[in-house]
Amino acid sequence: MKRLDNIDKLHTDNMDSGNNKKDISGKTRIFAVAGNPVLHSKSPDIFNAAFDSMSIPAVYTRFAASRVEEIIEGALDMGMNGFNLTTPFKEDIIPFLDKMDEKARSIRAVNTVVVDKGRLYGFNTDIEGVRRAFSCNGIETMSKRAVVLGAGGAAKAAACALVLEGADVTILNRTFAKAKSISEHIGCKSEKMDKLANVLKYTDIIVSCLSSAERVINPNDIKADMTVLDANYGFVTPLSKDAKVKGCAVIDGREWLLFQGASAFSHFIGLDAPLYIMRDALYKDHKAVKRNISLIGFMGTGKTTIAENVAKMNGMALVDIDKKIEQETCMPIAEIFQEKGETSFRDIEEKYTAGISGFSNTVVACGGGVILKDANRDMLKKNSIVIWLWASIENIMKRVGSDNGRPLINGNKTSNCIREMLIERLPLYAGTSDMIINTNGLEPFEISRKICDETVKFLKD
Repeated sequence: MKRLDNIDKLHTDNMDSGNNKKDISGKTRIFAVAGNPVLHSKSPDIFNAAFDSMSIPAVYTRFAASRVEEIIEGALDMGMNGFNLTTPFKEDIIPFLDKMDEKARSIRAVNTVVVDKGRLYGFNTDIEGVRRAFSCNGIETMSKRAVVLGAGGAAKAAACALVLEGADVTILNRTFAKAKSISEHIGCKSEKMDKLANVLKYTDIIVSCLSSAERVINPNDIKADMTVLDANYGFVTPLSKDAKVKGCAVIDGREWLLFQGASAFSHFIGLDAPLYIMRDALYKDHKAVKRNISLIGFMGTGKTTIAENVAKMNGMALVDIDKKIEQETCMPIAEIFQEKGETSFRDIEEKYTAGISGFSNTVVACGGGVILKDANRDMLKKNSIVIWLWASIENIMKRVGSDNGRPLINGNKTSNCIREMLIERLPLYAGTSDMIINTNGLEPFEISRKICDETVKFLKD
């Protein structure tokens, strides 16, 4: 197993399990889906609905990363209990795992990782997801001729699932060497992409694992008796549109997500997933209007600087809650704490956070403790895409250890002080966030660009 240097595991309390009434506290387990991009993922919808329905103290969010090391370091640092992986990390994660299950090992792709006492255990639930997407929608795959497009982790899982179910599978990919390698390993066929039209003449099932929005299959090559499953559920692809026009049986890509998620849930929690609850959450029309971007996170994670950058890059207005409080009260935050106490400051903070409801096209930098009040968390989630900036305790100490303007650590500048506060707030940050970014080792511009790239499609006018 490849190891990362300087992993400072925050705590192990989150490993406790239970089915008691859900309570967001230090005992709350934290999970996420990690990818690049990842903000489009509906996994938080289905997992959080499942946790709520079973009164499980757990939250599930998203983790945006450019390298798999960012995910592992962040997950271990914050005591995360597990995570799912999407493009492009299903293969990159393997060198860092302590153990893999048989399915993951057979196709060399992992989409589910359980974290237990600092050890990483990898599973592949995509195979089960594909199998059940067909079987639960009444599609027989035995002896059918199937085409799988792509050569990543999802494509390998789809090909493996179909082979196991007795289908005659051919993999096609722009880079033929990749398709050929997978076919030899799994025990199926491979062809060059320029042979696609000819292969489709004899095809019953098409599974597309391509992330591209371009039209790969000529509509004239699609026949009405085909079954089509497109793994890309983030938007309606040309393939899905053309297949519906031709009268094909089209399986919604969310079916794959649902069934792999149900299997991952069992690995995470050790219980059967509430499938109907997860399905309802997945297909529910989420119409929440998010006009703003709000940055949350502990002190010293760079919220002010990143907010300024993102506002400039996107041409958005900028509001820094702490600065706004200082300007309008004519008092530094530290002085408010000293003279009026933390409770009074939190009341003032709540008043100014409530103003987000009237904002539009605005980047908001929040104070580190904004998530301590229910009303603030509700306001942020309702009106903003909420980004949680994470930094290790070591980096936080480097950034704020000598800052006398930080009232909560002034006079008690120890890592234990920060650790205790951070443990208390971890599940609150996770439960409020739409997405995490691990800021360790990243330049402000890189973090800001990632936020812009992820959010541009989701901000509503």
